[in-house]
Amino acid sequence: MVLKVLARSLALSALFVVPTGVYAAPSTPAAPVPGAASTQRCFPGVLVKGKDGQSAKVGTCVALDHAFMTVTAPAECRRIACDTSGSWRMTRGGREVASGELTRRTGYPGPGTYVLTTTLRVRSVPAGVDFPVRRTSTITLSWPAPKATHRIDVTPGTVRAGRTTVVTYTIRRLGLDGDSNTRLGLIGASDSGLKLTSPDTQCSNPLSGAYPSKARHPHILNCDVINLQPGRPYVVKVHVHMGKRCSAVVSKMGYWLPKGQDMYTGNMLVGPTLKCVGG
Repeated sequence: MVLKVLARSLALSALFVVPTGVYAAPSTPAAPVPGAASTQRCFPGVLVKGKDGQSAKVGTCVALDHAFMTVTAPAECRRIACDTSGSWRMTRGGREVASGELTRRTGYPGPGTYVLTTTLRVRSVPAGVDFPVRRTSTITLSWPAPKATHRIDVTPGTVRAGRTTVVTYTIRRLGLDGDSNTRLGLIGASDSGLKLTSPDTQCSNPLSGAYPSKARHPHILNCDVINLQPGRPYVVKVHVHMGKRCSAVVSKMGYWLPKGQDMYTGNMLVGPTLKCVGG
């Protein structure tokens, strides 16, 4: 389906198909619609066959939603729609730039040429078709990278096991898009002995049990930052107490880019990962 809401198109071109234990004919790229902007582009389905003579026609689609993309794999079993499930991985120059499960959004890596590998299970309803499929294709994404609206920096970027380190997260709002409220989240491995705390009153460890329990997750810290304005960064001091076992601490920030009363305008920014080395 082609939706006329973007100024640029997403171009996809298939290179080869290598199903797991299955032979498949090479796929061909979907022909672009002249003069049309699109948020989705699909490979035509190709015939794949299982070890027991089962067969299905499986395609691949990439859809774009501002800073995010979604990969799906529509399939046809014996001329009827069938179910696909599984995961995908996108690499460039041998390095992974994005991955996830089918139908779930992940960050768009920007324009470029990538290798997209999908690992699928194809099943028909009613039963009769059920087998794995692995597809590998070269894709070229031409949709422009979205403008950055926020930024997160951390210093230092490394902590040591068995020590407490004061780490500084700096949050910046880069433009007037969105509003002044954001939520910074930090999380480490739950079984590592990690404890995250902050003297900032806008930060807290989330509750872990049902009421009236007051137990909290020590390895998770959420900071609800308000009044974040362009030109005025907000600094959060975090005390990272690392146990004897190392754990990376990942960060993510959520914010709104409202469009009237549209409900689905929340974005997530993946922040820096705090690394840990042995004491």
